[in-house]
Amino acid sequence: MREWLARLRDWLRRDQLDRELAEELRFHQEQLKREAGAAGLDPDEAAWMARRKLGNVTRHREEARDRWSWPWLDDLQQDVRYALRGLGRSPGFTATVILTLGLGIGANAAMFGVIDRLMLRPYAYLREPARVHRVYLQSTHRDRTRIASGGIEYTTYLDLRKGSSSFSRFAAFTSGPMAVGSGDAVREFAVASVSGSFFDFFDARPVLGRFFGAAEDITPQGAPVAVLSYAFWKTEFGGRDVVGEILQVRNIPCTIIGVAPEGFDGVMAERPPAIYIPITTNAGYANAQSDLTGYFTRYNWGWISIMAQRNPGISVDEASADLSDAYLGSWNASLALDPEGTPPEIARPRAIAGPLKIAAGPDPSLEARTLKWVTGVAVIVLLIAAANVANLMFARVLHRRRETAVRLALGVSRQRLLRQYLTESFLFAGLGCVAGVAIAQWGGALLRHLFLQQGTSLDVFTDRRTIMVAAGFALAAGLMTGIGPAIFELSIGKALETLQVFFGNSFFFVAQFNDTLRN
Repeated sequence: MREWLARLRDWLRRDQLDRELAEELRFHQEQLKREAGAAGLDPDEAAWMARRKLGNVTRHREEARDRWSWPWLDDLQQDVRYALRGLGRSPGFTATVILTLGLGIGANAAMFGVIDRLMLRPYAYLREPARVHRVYLQSTHRDRTRIASGGIEYTTYLDLRKGSSSFSRFAAFTSGPMAVGSGDAVREFAVASVSGSFFDFFDARPVLGRFFGAAEDITPQGAPVAVLSYAFWKTEFGGRDVVGEILQVRNIPCTIIGVAPEGFDGVMAERPPAIYIPITTNAGYANAQSDLTGYFTRYNWGWISIMAQRNPGISVDEASADLSDAYLGSWNASLALDPEGTPPEIARPRAIAGPLKIAAGPDPSLEARTLKWVTGVAVIVLLIAAANVANLMFARVLHRRRETAVRLALGVSRQRLLRQYLTESFLFAGLGCVAGVAIAQWGGALLRHLFLQQGTSLDVFTDRRTIMVAAGFALAAGLMTGIGPAIFELSIGKALETLQVFFGNSFFFVAQFNDTLRN
């Protein structure tokens, strides 16, 4: 590693080292010349003798350069400079290729940015996301299968938590707009009602105070406490210490006990909550004037979603089977309270430990299915763009046949020419990637409006995952547009030259055809 760092340092100052070497060689040559002159030789003979003793100066300089740098890196630098000069000589061709690749790469980068947020990207601060699942409940009604990821009864949540053994923890959550504040300062914000175990799923530490836990989340009515989101705390309270203050949330006078860290949105990133309160507090105050115990003893109010963390060593299928057994027991418990319900033989109740993001779950929305179709179209657009650029590169190769023939005649290897063509192609692809990222950024507003909730960020310039995917598309485009024309150029030229040598004048038309291509 130390040798590589030393080589890199020497490569960065290779011009200075080259000048110092030239001075040293010149000094030695002059020294040898003076010694030969002192031995009685005339100046011309002394100069010849000095050059003879010193040896091949060019070879010494090349060997020294090899020791303080990497030849392949020098070649790459030369190839890039040559490619840049070629791009500057053909501005129209360059602009056409960059714009064509930019449109293809930009469309795919923008689509990936949306898919990543809807289906792929783990939620911030989530602990062991591969083992965290959303619970989907499946049942059959009137020969139609229904899969529910939300609108689940709190009583069913209690039954699943009690009746399954494949999960280390469960959490119930829901989110919706609520009136926050009092008097003329009342405004509507997204408020998340979560169970006391919710924050245990995350490696997040509050900026101020603490999160609430099981002690505040108790039936029939939880404690009136609240945790603020970082953004809400900054915009509404100016970042001051608010722990212990009272905040009115709907009809609940909540005591602020903590502030979540920046970027923490729970599992509701599509519409980040401003405030978190215990789920039993929400239910208890909502039912304070009626049946206070109904929401956790009966099965007639579906309003929550459930997530669970799978135990290590338990497969997803095993966990789903365990959940299904617990759900069957919950179904039978609901029938005991409501005998007119659908029997399990007909309803076939089943629970699924599925992806945490609904769009990637067993019952994706119409927007998610449309998004997959549009993504396929975007990939086809990139393939068409790459094919068009490859055609342009083929035409460019044919136009440069004379130049290629001269370089081969001067001794340039075909491998070096192939590397030169690929460098030029990757340079085009890199510039197309820059243009594509800009296109993806500008097109983000439309995609956000179509597929994401209002307020969801699509800042491609600061999104490393999207930029890396765009770079991957650019690399693939560079290979597709560069390697075909390069191999065509080198292989056809070599084949024609071989035919000329082998058949001689008997196939004079081969030589004429080759000359035509060269011109």
